[in-house]
Amino acid sequence: MINSLTQKAEVIEFPDKKFDKPPSDTKFVISLLTPAITLFLIAIFIPIVIGIFISFTNSSAQTGYLGNRLVLTNFFDLLFYGRRNSTIFWQYTYQTIFFSVVALILEFVLGLVFALILNKEFRGRGLARATLLIPWAIPTVASATIFRYEIFSPASQFGLINSLFSLVNFQTINFYGVDADTLFNLPVFVPYDPFITEIPIKMTMVTVIIIDVWKTTPFITLLILAALQIVPEDLYKAGDIAGANGWQKFRYIAWPMIKPGVGVALIFRMMQALRVYDAVVVFNDNSVNSMTSQSVSLWISGDFGIASTVAFLLFVLIIIFAILILFLTRSKETVKLGKGEDVEIVYKEKEEKYGVDQFLAATGGQFKSRVESPSKRRINWYKRKRIIKKIVFYLMAVFMCLFCALPFIWIVLRSFRYPYLDEQQTYFEIIPRVFSIEPYKIIFENSRFTGVSFDKALLNSVILAGLTVLVVIILGSFIAYAIAKFKFRGKRVLNSFIFSMNSLPPLVIIIPFFIQISLFMDLLPILQLKDNIYTLILPYAAVNLPLAVFVLTAFFNEIPEELWSAAKVDGASNFQIFRKIIFPLTIPGVFTCAILVFIAAWNELLFAQIFLTSDRNHTVPRAILRFVFNELSLQAPWDTGIALLAATSLATVPLVVVVLIFQKKIIGGLTRGAVKG
Repeated sequence: MINSLTQKAEVIEFPDKKFDKPPSDTKFVISLLTPAITLFLIAIFIPIVIGIFISFTNSSAQTGYLGNRLVLTNFFDLLFYGRRNSTIFWQYTYQTIFFSVVALILEFVLGLVFALILNKEFRGRGLARATLLIPWAIPTVASATIFRYEIFSPASQFGLINSLFSLVNFQTINFYGVDADTLFNLPVFVPYDPFITEIPIKMTMVTVIIIDVWKTTPFITLLILAALQIVPEDLYKAGDIAGANGWQKFRYIAWPMIKPGVGVALIFRMMQALRVYDAVVVFNDNSVNSMTSQSVSLWISGDFGIASTVAFLLFVLIIIFAILILFLTRSKETVKLGKGEDVEIVYKEKEEKYGVDQFLAATGGQFKSRVESPSKRRINWYKRKRIIKKIVFYLMAVFMCLFCALPFIWIVLRSFRYPYLDEQQTYFEIIPRVFSIEPYKIIFENSRFTGVSFDKALLNSVILAGLTVLVVIILGSFIAYAIAKFKFRGKRVLNSFIFSMNSLPPLVIIIPFFIQISLFMDLLPILQLKDNIYTLILPYAAVNLPLAVFVLTAFFNEIPEELWSAAKVDGASNFQIFRKIIFPLTIPGVFTCAILVFIAAWNELLFAQIFLTSDRNHTVPRAILRFVFNELSLQAPWDTGIALLAATSLATVPLVVVVLIFQKKIIGGLTRGAVKG
C-alpha cells in the first residue's frame, strides 16, 4: 500500500498546493494531546499545587491533610530554628548533596570510559554491550540487597569482599552498621548558631555510593555513547593525518561536540541522584540518609505539612543543580587548542558539523607530520605500542563486563545454596557445596515467615507494570505523533513542559497525590482507591510518559513526509494515516519504549511504599524491602538471607534475560532518542 501511495504522490502534481509538510489539523492535534494533558493534570499538576499549599499549612495527623490554618513555621522549623527538625534536615540535605556529587563524578568518569570502549569496533562488542545493561535492569532495592547481604557483609556472614580479604590476611572492613568507621567529618554551613558544623561521613555512605555507581553507570554510558555517535568519522581521520594522538583527538574533536549532550546526561542523572531513596532505606542506618527518606519518615509519623515542605525544598535543590550543570556544560564559541590558534565553533544548528578543512587549519600549527622514513627501531616501538594499547583496551573491556555482570552472577549462584540451619555454611564458598531449589520453594510456600506472599507480589508487579506500559504507549504515541508531525501553537512550551517533568522528584507528587485520592474518597466513599495497585497506574504512567515521548518522537521524525503526503492524496484521514501507516512503521520504537517503561514500573518502590500497605497488594520491590525488615523471618528454621537472595534473583533474572535478548533494540532506541530528540 505504501509503495502505491508513494507512486501516486510522485506522478500527481499540484501547482497550487504543497504537501511537503502535513497540514495542521487543530481538532486532530487537540484530540491527540488532550488525554496526556489530562493525565499530567490529574497525576502531576494538581498534586504539585496541593503539595505547595500543604507546605504552608499545619497539616498533620491531628489537624487533617489540609490543616486548619496557614503557617510559615514549616520552613523556619526546617531551615532556621536549630531544633531537632533543622538539625536532621541539614544533615540529610548535605548527605544528599555529598552522595549526589561524588556518585555523579564517579559515574561520569566510568561512563565516559565505557562509552569510549563501546564506541569502537572490536570482537565481543555485542557481549560487552549486553552485560552493560545488567545493572540497569535490576531494581535498586534489589541491588542494595545484593550488596548488603552478599558483597559487603562481614566475613562471619561470608560476604564476598571481606571473605577475600580474610583469605589473604587483609584487615576486614565494616561497610555499614553501627561499627562502620567514620571516614571524616564534613564541615558545612547552617543558618543558625554555631553556623559551622560537621556532618560525619561514615563508611555506610561510601557503600551506598558504590551501589549507586554500579546501578547507574550504564545509564550515563548510553547517553554519552549516543553523543559520541554524532561525531563524524572524517574528523578522526583528519586528526590522524594531522598527527594527533588519541587524547588529542578526544580533547579537540570529540569533547567540544559531545559536551552539550554530556551536560544533558549529567542533568538527568543529578535529578535522579538527589532524590535517592531505595539504596539508602535498605541499610536502615541513621548515619546515612536522604531528603526523600526524611520526608517519608515525617509522612509516616503524621507530620504532613513538614513532609511536604521537605519535598518542595528538594525540588528547589534539583532546579539549582540543573541550572549549575547546564551553565558548566554550555556550548562555547571558542575552543582552546593549546598554544596554537583558537578554533571558532558556533552551535547555531544541531545539524552543523565541523569540516575536515577547519580542523586541519586549526591543528596544522600544532601537530608536525614527519616525512622522513622511520628507523627500524622506531617501527618496532610503534608495533609494541600498538600491541600494548590493544592489550590495555581489552583489559578495560573485560573490567567493564566483570564490573557489570559479576555481582549479578554471584547473587544467582548464592541463591541456590541449601537454606536449612542443620546444614549451615561453615566456610567461604565460591561455588555452593550443595545446590538446592529449596530457597525458591520457601518464598512461595511460607509467606507468614517472609511477611508477604511473593507469588502475589509478582502478579501485582506484572499487572501494574503491564497496564502502565499500555497507558504510556497509547498516550505517548499520541503526543509524540503530534510533536513530530504537526505544527501548532504552544509546541515549544509543551516540549519544555515534558522535559521539565523529568526534573520532578516523585516525592513532590506522591504525598499530595495520596491526599488528593483521600479527599476524593471522602466525596465518593464507595470508591476504594487507597491500598489499590490500580490507583498507582496514573502516577506511574505520568512519571514515565516523558521518557516515552522522548523515544517515540525520534522514531516518528524518521518517517518520510512523502508517505503522509501520498496518504492524504489517497483521501486518508489523519487518524487512518496514524493507525495504518505511521504507527506500524514505529513498532521497533514502541517495543523499545515498552521494555523501558515496564522495567521502570517494575523497579519503582517509593510510590508503593506509601500507597500499598497490605501484604496482598505488595509489589516485588516492596515485598523485598518488607522481607528485609520482617521480624517474623527470624523465627524461621532456615537461613533467611538465602531465601532473600532467591526472592531477589527471581525478581531480577526475567528482566535481565529480556534486556539481554533485546539489548540491540534498547540501545538503539535510547541512542536514537538522545541524538534525534
